[in-house]
Amino acid sequence: MQKVEKITVDASLFTDKQTTHETLKKAIKSENYIGNNLDALHDALTSICRRTRITIVNFDKAAGMLDEYADRLALVLSVSAAENPILSVVFE
Repeated sequence: MQKVEKITVDASLFTDKQTTHETLKKAIKSENYIGNNLDALHDALTSICRRTRITIVNFDKAAGMLDEYADRLALVLSVSAAENPILSVVFE
């Protein structure tokens, strides 16, 4: 069985859209993350080819800074994990 890569992302760093995507891009290290938008994030997450668990901590702080964009971000993270059977995303 393939080892699970564990990634923890501190969402308190998500102060704006640009910083959010830069932080996520650095964390997941995906060559497929081209562009700083939710479509690019979805493409990157659904193309992950290694067992990966992404834990998002302090998401409540991101929600306070990103407003409705935080809801869309959470949806993209969840949908991407549902579409990619070797990816899990957990909010703590």
